[in-house]
Amino acid sequence: MLKRLQPLSFLIGFILLAALLWRLNLSDTWAVLRNSAPLWLTLALLGILPEILFKGWRLKSLAKRLGSKLSFWDGIRIYLAGQPLAALTPAKLGDVVRVGALSRQGKLDLAPALAVHVADKVYDLAALSLWAAAGLLSLLFADRHRGAALAALVGILLGAVLVTLLTNREWVRRVAKPLVLALAPEKLAQNLHHHGRQFYDAFPALLAPSALSLAIAQSLGAWAASVARACFCAQALHLAIPTADLVLLLPAVIMVEFLPVSIMGFGTREAALFLIFTTPAVSREALLSFSLLTVAVGPVLTALLGVPAAGSLAARKADA
Repeated sequence: MLKRLQPLSFLIGFILLAALLWRLNLSDTWAVLRNSAPLWLTLALLGILPEILFKGWRLKSLAKRLGSKLSFWDGIRIYLAGQPLAALTPAKLGDVVRVGALSRQGKLDLAPALAVHVADKVYDLAALSLWAAAGLLSLLFADRHRGAALAALVGILLGAVLVTLLTNREWVRRVAKPLVLALAPEKLAQNLHHHGRQFYDAFPALLAPSALSLAIAQSLGAWAASVARACFCAQALHLAIPTADLVLLLPAVIMVEFLPVSIMGFGTREAALFLIFTTPAVSREALLSFSLLTVAVGPVLTALLGVPAAGSLAARKADA
């Protein structure tokens, strides 16, 4: 029964969003958006570029550790190509697109390509966890929102444990691989079933200490670009939120967005923003406008940029 209902889990986010919006004055939200500052809005739009560059570079670096000659620009195209489906579907079909493209463009077997993709996600989560934990600890020491911070910190520590387990060869073989097989499309699962050893044998190279510093630096660079873009959005909307608070606490909001109960984080993101940033000077209506703008210049923009990238990779596949 639960398995049948799992595809509908994304509705939880929309139900939560509806409950949050019930008492809001949406005309105030529109007024804040309408009065956004053009200069800061332009900077927010341009802020997507360094994030894309860091993520494409990270894919190239990880693929190279498995002997692939994937180019920097192919890494960028592969990242972008998965964005349209990643933004519009709760099933993370964009991940399937990236794995297939990594296999074709990087000249890797399917299992090692999946290992590159999983390692890419591990480093993303590890860097974000470190940043979010630092921000939440600052809340604890400031004695603000203590209960919420403690609860979120426990969740992040569990995420850190998961990252640690993913670096363990035996755990990857016995637990992570069966989980991937269960979640992957049937055709992909069948291929991995026959070539599973390649999948978990790739991790020592991808998660080795020699790979760690560069991949974490690339991940922190990508998240720094994302946080800077959100700060530009706050400036564009004239929100009275200290930049230091945004820098420290937005990673915690982003982690909440990762919960697989919504599409593009709607509902969960707004709940986290309202909890952390609502003050007498910053209304929930203004925070809703902030949420909508960050989505527009983040996931929506990369999804639009990903359409030609997906078309380019599809054309290459047809010519192959």
